[in-house]
Amino acid sequence: GIRDSLRRGRRVTIAHAQVVDPADLPRLRDLDVGFCFQPQWAMVDAVMTELTLPRLGPHRERQYRMRAARDAGARLSFGSDWPVTSPDVLAGLRTAVTRQDPDGLPAGGWQPEERLTLSDAIDAATSGVALQAGDHATRGTLRPGMIADLVWLDRDIRSGPADRIADARIRGTWRRGIRTF
Repeated sequence: GIRDSLRRGRRVTIAHAQVVDPADLPRLRDLDVGFCFQPQWAMVDAVMTELTLPRLGPHRERQYRMRAARDAGARLSFGSDWPVTSPDVLAGLRTAVTRQDPDGLPAGGWQPEERLTLSDAIDAATSGVALQAGDHATRGTLRPGMIADLVWLDRDIRSGPADRIADARIRGTWRRGIRTF
């Protein structure tokens, strides 16, 4: 079970954490459970309105509770679920912060109380992924001694409007300190 996996040093992660019973949220920190979200799914689109919401029903419409999970002490990480969704990390960050579709709808975001700060979203996409993979001692943050996997953007996405995060362009990438793009 979960406790046996923890004793062996494994990271327990729930992927596709779409619908979580609110009663389970307080247990997340004690169990050291990670939640891997696909942030681009945290918006209202045709799949959500025509397929998902009608089948879940109103008693389970609270979805992708990224903020609630973080507030409860869960470790967050992000994935794209590519090829189902775009692997564009910047689009995922935008959606996690705004909970809006690329056209900016709905105004204020879908279930806006579940929006993450940009800092929390970046942590989920970087150090959260490294922690989930068991690689947090060497990856996931920029500091001396870490493996230099990084991306250079054409702007500081922290200083502009959240709905423009995905407009940033990649100027360079490095893997293990070697420029790859």
